[in-house]
Amino acid sequence: MFVKIHGEQHYRWQAVDQDGEVVDVFLQKRRDGKAAKRFFKRLLRKHRGEPRKIVTDKLRSYEVAHRELIPETIHDPSQYA
Repeated sequence: MFVKIHGEQHYRWQAVDQDGEVVDVFLQKRRDGKAAKRFFKRLLRKHRGEPRKIVTDKLRSYEVAHRELIPETIHDPSQYA
């Protein structure tokens, strides 16, 4: 999902916990591996602990951030996880 700010497109990154509560929202201009790593680092720093499992959409940049930052965490990109 994206939002336009002053005519420029920004992507909304959103983290939700297992109860469906929004944990964090972050706007960035890109949706690449570097942007995904920034978002994951922000979440890990803010919540001080690694998650047991992350569920994402099938964006390939999540795979880069997962592999480099939290490889021991289970990553599930399936639609109904």
